[in-house]
Amino acid sequence: MTTISEKLVAAALATPDLDQAADALEGAVNRAYAEGGPAGQRLKDFLSGTWLGHPLHPALTDVPVGAWTVAFALDLLGERRGAKIAVGVGVLGAVGAAASGLTDWVVTFGKRRKLGVAHAAINGTATLLYASSYLLRGRADRLAIGLSTIGYGLVTLGALYGGVLSLDWQIGVNHAHNTDAPDDELDVGGLSDIPDGGMKRVEAAGFPVLLVRRGDDVHAIAAICAHAGGPLDEGTLEGDVVRCPWHGSRFCVRDGSIVNGPTAFPQPAFKVRVSGDRVLLTGPSRSSEP
Repeated sequence: MTTISEKLVAAALATPDLDQAADALEGAVNRAYAEGGPAGQRLKDFLSGTWLGHPLHPALTDVPVGAWTVAFALDLLGERRGAKIAVGVGVLGAVGAAASGLTDWVVTFGKRRKLGVAHAAINGTATLLYASSYLLRGRADRLAIGLSTIGYGLVTLGALYGGVLSLDWQIGVNHAHNTDAPDDELDVGGLSDIPDGGMKRVEAAGFPVLLVRRGDDVHAIAAICAHAGGPLDEGTLEGDVVRCPWHGSRFCVRDGSIVNGPTAFPQPAFKVRVSGDRVLLTGPSRSSEP
């Protein structure tokens, strides 16, 4: 039996002209960051949550949703002044949530891209309704409360779509932890099998690992990009930095740290011991898991 959530998602994906809207929005966001040069890249990394080690968008969405829930309750209690303050806080929080959400969305594709546009349109409309409600409060309270109530209904629907994108379709999750990293020392191949100055993907007890060789030194990080699951072994190696072929996230191969986003997650890194011609993986040296 089709669930309510599935029906709502299907309805959103069937909205006419979503692809055209996505093209226009994606172009505008990418141009804005590109025209900003290095400052644009820094802003993009900030909004992605690179500095935080966690996507920024879900943290920021708590501000408008929480504030508007408080406003809804205060309106029911007749606390008009407090409700207006809560509405205003929510509008300010929604601006940050929208900017970070668009930054995460711009690298999606297919149905994720289409549902993301619907998610943005719904939340954007709700934000406009709440902004209008804020301006009308004290002059036309009934209309202001009506606009807030409609806005709250839209925000609820938008939150459902956001949950599908994140929890069901895995936007913003750490893809490097889809399998457990090995804890015990493992022989993962011969040193001579790794090109000097190059990289090679190996499996360590089912966990994909990227090996990078510099003479007799070998570094190892997870081979699956934490951002969206891209194969780092198919990316480009620039010194000690590997660039994901999918969305351009860059990681230091020495410790898995982020050089630049859009990823918000560092790569799990591993200790390596070379014995003769054998490369031995000796367990995680750093992991973002608790």
